[in-house]
Amino acid sequence: MLELKNSLRQNLESYVRDCVKSGIHYKDALQQLEMEYVMQVLSQTSYNVSKAAHVLGINRNTLSKKILEFRLMPS
Repeated sequence: MLELKNSLRQNLESYVRDCVKSGIHYKDALQQLEMEYVMQVLSQTSYNVSKAAHVLGINRNTLSKKILEFRLMPS
């Protein structure tokens, strides 16, 4: 678990460094990170919104709003 945390920290530091160098605004960087996280969880749960919300630790309605906001459901 410690290795995973260290790896995550290094990846996040790299992501932040790249965003700063590229002039990406804070809000946009956070939104992109959140969208990617939600997409990964949805994919792993076969787009089962209830399961994905549980994994993410958020309310199903909140996740549904994020799916609409990010347009994440497959066609």
